[in-house]
Amino acid sequence: MASKLNTPTILVIDDDDDLRYSLKRVLSTRTCNFIEADSGEAGLQMAEQHGPDVILLDNRMGGMSGIEALQHLRGANPNAMIILMTAYGTTQTTIEAMKFGAFDYIMKPFDPKKILSLIDSALAASSDLDRANRGKQSEGVSAEEIEGGIIGSSPAMQAVFKMIGQVAASDVTVMVTGESGTGKELIARAIFQNSLRAQKPYIAVNCAAIPDNLIESELFGHEKGSFTGATTQRIGKFELCDGGTIFLDEIGDMALATQTKILRALQEGEIQRVGSSETVKVDVRLLAATNKPLEAMVQEKTFREDLYYRLNVVRIQLPPLRERFEDVPLLVDFVLKRLALDSKVGIKAISPEAMAALSKYTWPGNVRELENLIYRSAVMAQSDTILIKDLPQELLSAVGAVDAPVSAPPLGDTISNIDDRAQSVGSNEVSHAEAPATSAVLSMPFGEPFAEVYKQLREAYGTNILEHAEREIIKRTLDDVGHKQVKAAEILGMTRATLRKRIDQYDLSK
Repeated sequence: MASKLNTPTILVIDDDDDLRYSLKRVLSTRTCNFIEADSGEAGLQMAEQHGPDVILLDNRMGGMSGIEALQHLRGANPNAMIILMTAYGTTQTTIEAMKFGAFDYIMKPFDPKKILSLIDSALAASSDLDRANRGKQSEGVSAEEIEGGIIGSSPAMQAVFKMIGQVAASDVTVMVTGESGTGKELIARAIFQNSLRAQKPYIAVNCAAIPDNLIESELFGHEKGSFTGATTQRIGKFELCDGGTIFLDEIGDMALATQTKILRALQEGEIQRVGSSETVKVDVRLLAATNKPLEAMVQEKTFREDLYYRLNVVRIQLPPLRERFEDVPLLVDFVLKRLALDSKVGIKAISPEAMAALSKYTWPGNVRELENLIYRSAVMAQSDTILIKDLPQELLSAVGAVDAPVSAPPLGDTISNIDDRAQSVGSNEVSHAEAPATSAVLSMPFGEPFAEVYKQLREAYGTNILEHAEREIIKRTLDDVGHKQVKAAEILGMTRATLRKRIDQYDLSK
C-alpha cells in the first residue's frame, strides 16, 4: 500500500452536500486522500491540517466567499493547486480568480470527465512543483554574472569570453556579428568595461533607429543654422565620447555618405560638424555590430569595402542559442534572478518539465526571445515556480508538448469508469447510486486466468488491489524490457512521465 506521502490529497470546499458527495463518488475509484469542508472557514482549517495537493473551492458559500478563501489559501498553502468552482460565472470573477493565484476555473454543472481531467492537470502541476522545489538549491549564476549579463558555459561562449579578454586591453576595432537577439551589445559593453578606457565615456548608438538625414548630425554634431531646425550648435556623439568608446550597433544600416565620414574618423582621428569647415580631433575607440552579411553588401556596393576592412580588424561571432542548448538552464536562472532583483516578479524557480521543453525549442529570437518568454511565464505563474502549463502554447506545440499540462495523471490513467448516470457533477440531478467497479478499459474478456488472479489479490490484500496489481504489472514490464522506460511506457500504454511517477511511487528503480 502506498504511503500517504505518495498519495495525493484532494480537498473539496463547498456548502452543497450533494456536490461534495458526487465528487467523492467520482474520485472513489482513484488512489487519493479525499477530504471535505462545508464552508470557507472550515476549509482553511482543513487545508492547514492536511496540506492538500489540490483544492476544489466553491465561489458562493455562506460566510467567507470563494475569492476570499482563495486569497487566504494561497498565502497559507502556496504549493496547492486551487480550482475555483461556480455556477455564476462573470468576467470579473474569472479575472479575480486568476489574479489571486487559482490554478483554473470551472463552471457548474460540469461533466465528470472534465473535472477529472482538470484535477489530473492540477496534480501533475503539483508534482511538477514539488520536484522543482527539491531542486532549488542549485548554484545557478553568480551575482557577478547577473551584473554583467553575459551568460554561457558552452564551448562556443567560452571562446567568445576568451576573445573579449584578448582584445579588451588594446584599442583595436572590434566587429561583433550574430543573429538578432544574441547579445551583441552586451559583448561590446564587456569589452569596454575590461578595457583601459573603462573610466572614460561609453556611448551606444543604434544606427537603424536614426533616420539617414539625422544620423550625421547625431554622430558628428552640427553648427547653428546649418540646416532647417538647427537653432543651436550641437556636439555629436564622437566629440562627447572623446577618450572613450563608441559602439555603433546595426552599422549595416548606415547610409553610404555617413560611412565615408566614419572611415575618416577612424583613419584620421578627426571629424567635421555639419555646416562647419573646421576639423575636430577625437580619440575614440570604435566597436561595431551587425546582423547583416557585410561581405555580401560589399559585393553589392551597399557597404564600403574600405570601411568593412577597417571595422573587421577583429571579429567576434556570437553563436545563436540553438547552437548552445546547454546554456539554456543558466540563461533561465539568470533571467529569473534578475527579475527578482528588479522586483518585477517574486523570486521564482522553474520545474524540470518546463526546463526540458525550453531546452528543446529552437529559439529563433535567441536570448532576447528567451528573456521575454521567461518574463511572461513568471507573470502568468500562480506559484513561486514556473510550471510547464505556464509556458506559451505555441512553444509547447513547437517542441511536441501540446498536452504537456496534462502530462501525468496521478489519479490513474483512465476516467472511463465513471458512472454514466453522473453526467453533470455539480447539478442537482446527480444520482447517489454507487459507481460501477468495472472500468470500460477492462471490459475485454480475460477469462479464467484473470479470475484466478483477481481472487488471489482479494485474498492477499482485501483492499487496494488495483494498486498492488499495477505495481506488479509495471515491475514485470520493466524487467521484461531491461528497464528501458520509453519501451515500457509504450507497452503499458502510459506516458513516460506517468511511468516515472509510478516507478517512484512503487520504489521500482533499477
